[in-house]
Amino acid sequence: MSFTARLPLAFTLLACAACQPKLIVGEFSCNGDSDAGIPNKNAPVAAPWSTSFEDKDCDYRLAAGFCYSDSAASFDLVTSPVHSGNYAMAFHVGGNDGGNDTQSRCVRQGVLPTAAYYGAWYYVPAFAINNGQVWNLFHFQGGDTTPLAGLWDISLVNDKNQDDVELVVFNFLTGNTYPAERVPIPIGKWFHIELYLKRASDMTGEAALYQDGVQIFDATNVVSDNGASFQQWYVGNYSTGLTPPDSIVYVDDVTISETR
Repeated sequence: MSFTARLPLAFTLLACAACQPKLIVGEFSCNGDSDAGIPNKNAPVAAPWSTSFEDKDCDYRLAAGFCYSDSAASFDLVTSPVHSGNYAMAFHVGGNDGGNDTQSRCVRQGVLPTAAYYGAWYYVPAFAINNGQVWNLFHFQGGDTTPLAGLWDISLVNDKNQDDVELVVFNFLTGNTYPAERVPIPIGKWFHIELYLKRASDMTGEAALYQDGVQIFDATNVVSDNGASFQQWYVGNYSTGLTPPDSIVYVDDVTISETR
């Protein structure tokens, strides 16, 4: 299936095309955390890779990634709720009722695999209305110069009655918003997001989105990448103009794999 329906213009304009870290906070001491043990940030991103935050944000940092938040946001290690192990990461954003964007996320960066599955378990404890603005969970961007260009977003939107919250896919390269199949996410329960991305700067690219193992969107023969040698994958919480304005999401068991 392939969809070309558009969300309101506000979503397109406010999608994370220029999402850039504003402030890096919350660093921990990691075993083996030294320049000699960390690859160059432009190195190929190895797959498989995973983190369950059992070593806090060290799995990101030791792979040349990072976690960050701006002044109106935070990220914190928590012991509840967790999907597996002892810890998960909480990404809190607040004070965005005036339309200002706030963000708290973790980033893998380098040369992403030509084709891979990007997955994470999310827990959204409370319903919110996104008011036609951005409530972003996954963001891909890339470029050979800064600012980097947006590639793909996986975000949350309300259904037409504003009763549910659902996933939506945005392709920056074509300008298309893909509403996916209307499957509400569970509130107060862990659910899995997995995006398959075959990178191509011509019409041979592919993308597919899975929610709890069920495919809810796929696109073939699409431009899926801008051909840059450097990309970033953001996981966490980025929002603008939510009601209520404070938002927290929990993330656990983040993965990059070449197979499902």
